[in-house]
Amino acid sequence: MKRILLFISFLASFVSLNAQSDNYMRQARSYQREAEYYTKQAQGYDKEVAYYNRQAQNYLREAEYYSKREKYDLVRSYQSKAKEASDKAESYKRRADNARDKARSYMRKAEKALKNAK
Repeated sequence: MKRILLFISFLASFVSLNAQSDNYMRQARSYQREAEYYTKQAQGYDKEVAYYNRQAQNYLREAEYYSKREKYDLVRSYQSKAKEASDKAESYKRRADNARDKARSYMRKAEKALKNAK
């Protein structure tokens, strides 16, 4: 009778350990999906940064063109547009950095969950 009870308690502990391991694996997969999401988001923000940097360069080129023709109103206008584009690029750069930080955080969480699953 003792052996049967011991065997049943062993099986119950094994099942609970296996269920806990599955839970950690599920959690790790969830964290990996979150990390992928934030990585893709950061890549999208990087594209925006490149776009606004190109915008700023084009506006500065226009400002230089009008400067040579002594149309200073247009120079100021294009310089202002270049500054706005540059500010937007910086804003998207910060967003991309934050998204990458979140992705790294989720990858660390996934790594811990995988270690706990073993």
